[in-house]
Amino acid sequence: MFMPEDDLTHSKLSFLKELEEYSFDSKMMMCQRFASRIMSSSEVDMKLAFNQNIMPWELETFAAFSVIYDNDSVDQQIDSEIFSKIITKIRNYWHPELTLAETNGTYADTFMMISALQQHPVQGVFLQKLFRYNYFFGFSNSNIDMKSEFYQKFQASYVDFMIFAYIVFVYCSHEAHKQGDAKECQRLLAKAFQIDNVFQKLCIEKDKYKKELTTLYKDNVLDYYYGLKIQYVYPLVSDSKFTYIPSPYLVINAVTESLLNRLTSGNDMLRKKFGKDVIERYLFDIYKEIPSVTWISPEIIYTIGRNEFRTPDVIVSEGDYCTFYDTKALSPSLKIRQFNQEEIEREIKIYADAILQVYQQIINFSDNHFNLDKGYDQKNLFGVAVVLEDAVVPKNKVYDKVFEMRIKKVGDITQEEKQYIHSHVKIVPLKEIELMVLQNMSFLSCLQEQEKNPEKWNDLTFATPNTEHGLLPMYHQFVLQIKKAVTDYLKN
Repeated sequence: MFMPEDDLTHSKLSFLKELEEYSFDSKMMMCQRFASRIMSSSEVDMKLAFNQNIMPWELETFAAFSVIYDNDSVDQQIDSEIFSKIITKIRNYWHPELTLAETNGTYADTFMMISALQQHPVQGVFLQKLFRYNYFFGFSNSNIDMKSEFYQKFQASYVDFMIFAYIVFVYCSHEAHKQGDAKECQRLLAKAFQIDNVFQKLCIEKDKYKKELTTLYKDNVLDYYYGLKIQYVYPLVSDSKFTYIPSPYLVINAVTESLLNRLTSGNDMLRKKFGKDVIERYLFDIYKEIPSVTWISPEIIYTIGRNEFRTPDVIVSEGDYCTFYDTKALSPSLKIRQFNQEEIEREIKIYADAILQVYQQIINFSDNHFNLDKGYDQKNLFGVAVVLEDAVVPKNKVYDKVFEMRIKKVGDITQEEKQYIHSHVKIVPLKEIELMVLQNMSFLSCLQEQEKNPEKWNDLTFATPNTEHGLLPMYHQFVLQIKKAVTDYLKN
């Protein structure tokens, strides 16, 4: 649909006010139409996005500004040509900070970071994300009862949210409309909307949307452009007549990480318990089902002199190799999307500190301060700091900070030690590990592949999944259960 134009980058956002000239209904419907075109029945399909020449973040930006710049008295319909021109202008906008980054030689890192923060959250098979959060919100032990906390907060069980999200995603997708009857898709969507306790939690009125955005970003149009959109929390937007789903795929984000943020907002104790108990147990429970695992252990308490220490949260042995996984309930700050350099530097330091913590555990094991199932050569030991969501800060800068902090602590660092840390100790988002493990594959092969190729040591992605090994048993069981729950609901 979209044709390349001679108009290249520009540095003004005033063009977005043109959206006031078109009716809210036509803007929402146009956005939903093209969002559906990039959705397969299982994920946002980037091949479809490239074929349609439109990216998810462009649609999200269009939808957000369609709410911000809206006039109730207007009834003119937006057409495909105007929509195309506005999307192209959104794509070609050049943030002033990119000029600064180009001048100081950091353009590539800055552009990659902002682009990844905008695009990564909506990618991936949606059932994998639902599986993770079904575990999170159903977890309980002597320290924390997430299921109870969830119900008290939202007055609904999490399965209701999953059924709602599943129906909306699948029946708004390109494949559903291609294979089925449009009226049948509408009927099934209407059925989903009848799950009223979920619908109310995920829907926001147009005027309230504007107020929420103003509160979040203080009327800064630049921040509206790059910032996290309100529809990540509320994917349904209503006016006096209708309810719209401008970016239907965002229903998955709304019922996963956004629900977790809503649940733990203002409750630091709950967030701390979640980070300590839930994530590490999740990783342990999924990894223990991998066939190549020869030994696995939760954290081990040990002493050095009179001081007590704890190993990383999950220790996985596979033959002669052992990997230390230390989980962190870290998510990127909103300020990173605002090109806030202080916040970026803070995230870099947090990541560097996490790497050094895992590396110190490798040293402690090598110095015989604690025992595992057997001895391991240090070259066969890997360390992974697992973050809940990746801030996508440049890895070369993270390792530079690691070396700087290590020198500050011990006085010196050899080239050999630098290379070992850089090749054997990693920051990895949980999603990357899931991509392998839920496909019944070990993450170790990804670590080994990077270790052998220095040019990959700063890569953002690790996973190389395939379908040859089937699904992890507990994930396979979940897929069957959620599909049955959806089918049973739609039959009633």
